[in-house]
Amino acid sequence: MNHSEEVSKTDKSNPIDEYFQCLSHCDIHPKWIDNDCEVICMERHLKANYW
Repeated sequence: MNHSEEVSKTDKSNPIDEYFQCLSHCDIHPKWIDNDCEVICMERHLKANYW
């Protein structure tokens, strides 16, 4: 594997990492994460890859 192939693999973002990054911007309440925000993150980052 050459260097350009390695770089391209690391440049591709992981949908799960993107989902968790998105969640970090949601309002967090003592017992839950804002449900609307969580759904938006799921649809935006996981739906196309896992559903």
